[in-house]
Amino acid sequence: MDCGGVFVKYVLFIFNILFVICGILLIIFGSLMVSEIKHFSDVDETFTANSVAIIILVLGCLIFLVSFLGCCGAIRENSCGLTMYSIVMLGLFLCQIALIIYVWVNHVQIRQSLDVVVQKIWDQRKSSDGILMDSLQRSLKCCGLHGFADYGTTYPASCCDSPNNGYCSLTSVMFRPGCKSAVDSLWDTNANIIKYAGLGVLAVELVAFIFACCLANQTRNNLRRQNY
Repeated sequence: MDCGGVFVKYVLFIFNILFVICGILLIIFGSLMVSEIKHFSDVDETFTANSVAIIILVLGCLIFLVSFLGCCGAIRENSCGLTMYSIVMLGLFLCQIALIIYVWVNHVQIRQSLDVVVQKIWDQRKSSDGILMDSLQRSLKCCGLHGFADYGTTYPASCCDSPNNGYCSLTSVMFRPGCKSAVDSLWDTNANIIKYAGLGVLAVELVAFIFACCLANQTRNNLRRQNY
């Protein structure tokens, strides 16, 4: 293999190490999103938010697994493995484009869906003993629907870190945001990470796809020359 082929081989190997890191980060990020919204699992309107988190988690696992295929194909100079890697990488590339476009286009709609979820949890807090609302307030460090004033003058223990006799004091809840704004802030932050970090991952994947195709083609050509 000439110098150009060796260069492509090791650059592809380095890219796949980056993919392993990206895959791990996506798995962690997707898991964090799932853990943040797990308290909504009993409400139908959360399907959209859950689906985004699950897609991220699945993509992270796929990228992590495919990276090993790319590493093995590059180091062993296996044209079949490199071709398979290129096809799978192209599929992942297209899936991530679809995910980013979906989040970008439906960002507001997803946030509105989450607002409906929070409103329903707030409305059902008395009939369900407030379990979902308490879980939401503890996980997001919020209090009430729009703020602590929604509870009047008695604040539940889930609104603060150190309740006294099952209730929180005014000073411990007055700086906590309402749960609707806390959920909106959580989604806005996660959506920006999905969009802008995803674009960076797409650029790396595109370069790796091109390099894998070139290396696979050069490996096949070398095998043909050896047969003559």
